[in-house]
Formats: sequence, structure tokens, C-alpha cells
Amino acid sequence: MLTLSSLEGGAVPLEEYRRKRDRQRTPEPIPAADPASPADGHGELFVIQQHHARSLHWDLRLERDGVLASWAVPKGLPEDPGTIRLAVRTEDHPMEYAEFSGEIPAGEYGAGRMTIWDRGRYDTVKWTESEVQVVLHGSRASGRYVLIRRGRAPKDWLLRRGDPPTNPDRRPLPRELSPMLATPAALPEPDDGWCYEVRFGGTRVLARVDGGRVELLGADGVPLPDRHPELAGLGTTLGATAVLLDGEIGGTPPGLWITDLLHVDGRDTLELPYRDRRALAESLPLTGPHWRLVPSYPGGGAAVLAAATEQGLPAVLAKRADSNYQPGQRGADWIEISTGARPPVGDPTPATPVMTSSGSRNRTVSSVEVGGRRVRLANPDKVIYPLTGFRKRDVLEHYLAVAEVMLPHLAGRPTTLRRWPDGVDAPSFFEKNVSRHVPSWVRTVRLATPGSAVGSEAIDYPLIDDPAGLAWVANLAALELHVPQWTVDSSGDRNDPNLLVFDLDPGEGTTIVECARVAERVAAVLAEDGLPAYPRTSGGKGMQLYSPVQVTSPEQTGGYAKAVAERLAGEDPARVVAVMAKQRRRGRVFIDWSQNNPAKTTVASYSLRGRARPTVATPLTWDEVRACRRSEDLVFTAADLPDRLARHGDLLTPLLGDGHPLPR
Repeated sequence: MLTLSSLEGGAVPLEEYRRKRDRQRTPEPIPAADPASPADGHGELFVIQQHHARSLHWDLRLERDGVLASWAVPKGLPEDPGTIRLAVRTEDHPMEYAEFSGEIPAGEYGAGRMTIWDRGRYDTVKWTESEVQVVLHGSRASGRYVLIRRGRAPKDWLLRRGDPPTNPDRRPLPRELSPMLATPAALPEPDDGWCYEVRFGGTRVLARVDGGRVELLGADGVPLPDRHPELAGLGTTLGATAVLLDGEIGGTPPGLWITDLLHVDGRDTLELPYRDRRALAESLPLTGPHWRLVPSYPGGGAAVLAAATEQGLPAVLAKRADSNYQPGQRGADWIEISTGARPPVGDPTPATPVMTSSGSRNRTVSSVEVGGRRVRLANPDKVIYPLTGFRKRDVLEHYLAVAEVMLPHLAGRPTTLRRWPDGVDAPSFFEKNVSRHVPSWVRTVRLATPGSAVGSEAIDYPLIDDPAGLAWVANLAALELHVPQWTVDSSGDRNDPNLLVFDLDPGEGTTIVECARVAERVAAVLAEDGLPAYPRTSGGKGMQLYSPVQVTSPEQTGGYAKAVAERLAGEDPARVVAVMAKQRRRGRVFIDWSQNNPAKTTVASYSLRGRARPTVATPLTWDEVRACRRSEDLVFTAADLPDRLARHGDLLTPLLGDGHPLPR
């Protein structure tokens, strides 16, 4: 049984619900008695109510134990598996609430308009005190959804979709998209097939509306520092409809003039001709007190230009009616005609750096051009490593400095990011699924993850294969990049492992010095089988050995590595251990052969580490390994890498060649 009352110690199921409501003041149903027979715990009814309370949210209610177990979801149910939404467990509601819609009076709990957004039946997949998985069968909400409790607080949950969208063609709402640009020119002649809009000389924006919330992005993809609360009603009006709009903050009084529709409810509209995008936009509720569609006039460009000139507006934009939307491109399909009232508006070009402020905090946003792409760098002077003063811009400089040698080792390997957005003294988190925010130019690969604890059957991993990708990683404060020992092919299918790895982890009372001695012994065993070994620091306390291999099955590397580890542990049990139990590792070096498991990853070569100092996973020479007598001998930071690369180049280049057959 999982009702809120049970989580709070077995109180009467509807006691909290009744305590918060007065039947004399609210039209909500308030039954005098609790449900009579909740013994079996089964239920199949669900309802989702759109609640225009102090802030718009959606209430998900599931029949359970004779009541409606309820969660408030601020942004509504996610449609894409990569989107995770907050959910707040609220008090259980009576079954009668499944039929309720109406206005809760001001001053009462939950004041605002309540409407039924969807209703249907559901199947229970899993129901525990920490996880609920259900399959909804509704007219608008359909599919498997997973609720996971966060930590120990009974009210804090996360909600995600656990299966692909019902529509296989559905696309997530873009987060990074550059607006299409116009070419300054004269009026087209003849102007058949052209549509005309006026420009107000304001700020070019992309308006991202998701879950009833509006986010304004500048032309460089950076959120605007001014929040424009007057546009909150646009999100409320659109409700659960997710859109990406092109527009301009301008006019008198200033408001959002919407000029184009780039995405609506899981459908990218970029490839549609302008006339069709405009028709879709006109079908949406995009007219309000501070926002509206800019008028569009088919043909008659001379008259539109004359009217704009008379009103003192700076320019007219001509769009070819059959043109698609080309993000970031400037071509002949969009023409900007100056009125002469003032210089043409043009399209703002991101500057480097751009200084903005938000509230009482100063925020610096830079952009850097890398490999022909402009990549944002928010807060470049933010200190990521407080002990040394190493900033986010230094993270970027490191990854660009090692890009030439690092990228070949990342090529084709799905990458897991470990991020420290508030610096290494604050908590970090791992991120695998980047579908919610990855730029369109970063390649991703979707890999099946059956049985995932968070209910996702597939994850969109990034493939970091160019310097711009490393710059994107740096902006995320993703200090560590972790990769598997296998690659994917051009179709996104997994190849067999091509690397064998031994992760040498010093137990309590040992250091990297002892790891170096064990590394020599591992290398000697590999040499018996004709396998070379290439050493590298982990950037932390230990080190790794790699060997390029050819295998006939994914499990072969793990089996071989385990045999080597157990052999050395048997030969020298006082110094080497091949099991993970911490009590067995004290005073010994643990040879972690399990890192060859296809489900596991190791930190990438040349990656920073989230330690007190900006240490780096650094390739070594065998002379350095043999000479190691102090821990400091094999510690390298970002500042050491340029000189090492100048002296040694990439010591792991042999890993990129043909592998050696691995003995069975």
C-alpha cells in the first residue's frame, strides 16, 4: 500500500485532505467517511487535472486502496524518455475527485481553475514506497510512466516516461537552435510568392514554451537576463502544448511579436514551407495582452514598406512562401528591406564575450568559435577548482589543448559525463542521456538499456568527435568523460571490445607507488601471451593498463582479465587482491578486472578529474612507472600536459591500431 498517509505513519487516509478544505467554502468533494473497503489495494482509474493555481501544474491521480494517490507535476507528464520532471507527492484525494472540475475560490487551498486534462484506466507494473511504474491508457496520456522517490523525503519524486513515445516520429523540443538570418536587399520583383512582415527594431529571441513555462533565448542561444514576467500568460495559455517560436521583443509598448513556428508538440516544422508553418501558428492560441503573431501579408510588398516607413519602423522582412527554415543560415529566401527610418535591424551576431546581468548577480556569457562552430561558455570566470583558482575557461583551454590527442581515443565511444556545475567542492552527478539539451551538431547514439532503474529502455549518449564537442562539454562543467572499452559502428550498433583494461586501485595503506609495482607484474603476464601493455594514471589515486585486442565475444576480455588478476593474487596474496570487498583490500592493490564488463566505463585518457586540483588521466612511459618511488612522481595536472605532449606526443597511439588476438 502506498498512500501518503502510510508514508506518514498510518494516519486516516483522507484526514489530511479534509483538514485542508472547508466544504462551506470550496466546491471540491469532501466525503464525510473514508473508503469502506480498501483491502485489496487494486485500482485502475487515473485522472490528470490541469490546475491553474498559483503556478500552473498538472495533478496525476492514480486509484489505489480506495483513494486517489496524487502527485503534482509542475511541467506536466513528459512525452520523451530523456525528459525528467519533478513531481510532488500530495495528500490522497477521494475517488469523487476524479470527476471534479471547477473554480476553487481565492483564499482557499489550491485556489484556481481545475479542469480534467485526461482520464482513463491504467495497469500497474510496479508499486512500492520508492517506485511506481504504471501504463496509462488515456486519450492524451498513453504509455509507461515511472515515478521514483528522491531520497528519504516522502513528497519528493521524479517522473519520467519509461517507453518510447506513442508516435515514433515524435521529436523532443529543441534547446539549442540558431535563428535563421535575413539578407539585406531591395524589394523582390515581382513579389508573387513572397510574404511580408514588419520589424520593430527590438531584440531577436527564440521563445521556448514547455510545460506551461516560457524561456526566452537570445540569438546566441543564451537565456535572456530579463525574465519578462508579462509573458508568463503565454505559457499558461498553451498549457501542455510545447512550442519553439521565433520572434522579437519590441514595439510600443514592448511585447513579444511572434514571427515563426519552429516546433510544436513533438513535431519539428523546420522543413515545412513558410506558408504551412504560418498556418500552424495561426491555429494556436498565440494572441494575448503582451504577445501576438506579427501580421503577415502575401504580396504587396511596396504597400507594406510604405506603411512601415510612415510609422517609423526600421525594416520589412520578406519571406519566400515556399521556403523552409534554415537555422543559423543567411540566404536569398529571407530578405530584409530597410525603410530608411533608421539602419536595418539585421540579425544580432553573438559577441565574445557578452556581459549581461541578472538580478543582483553578474553573469558573464562568452562564446568561442571552435572548428567553425560558435559554442557558448556561460560564466567563464567561475572557479571550478577553489584550491587552485582553476576556472571554467581553464577547463575549456585544457580540452582544446589536448583535443588533437584526446579525440581519437573518444571516437565512436558513447560518453558518460560527470558534471560539477558548482565546482569540485559541491556535489557532482553523472549524465548519460543528453537528449534534453544536446546541440544538434553533437552526434548522439541511442543504445538500449533494458531493466534500467529509472525506467528508460534507451539512452541517447553523446559521441564527442570534434573540438566543438569538447567545448560543449567544458561549458557543462563536465570535468570527467567516461567511456567503455568498445565502440559503435556507423549504424549505432555495438562493436566487440577492442581494448583490454586493468584498473589498479590502491587499498588503504597503499598508493600509486604500489600500483606501479603491480603494473610491472601485470605487463609481464601479458607479455607471456604476446600482448603489449600501455600505462596511464587515473588522475586519481591509481592507474590503468591498456592493451589493444581482438576478441570473438564481448565477455572475452573480462574473462581473460579476471584470470590474470586471480593468478597474480594467488602468487602474491600479501600485495595483490582480485576481489572488490574493501576489507580484503587493506594494504593491497586491487586489480579491478570487472572494468571490462561491457556495461562499465573508465575515465577517458586526457580527461580532467574532479579532485581538489585539476589532475588529468595521463599516459605514462614505462621508465616513469619503473622509477616511481613517491606518489607525487605520477601526478600530473592540466598545466603539465602541454610540455608532456611536446616531449612525448600521444603515448597511447598504439591503442588506435590493430588489436592483438586475445588468448581464450
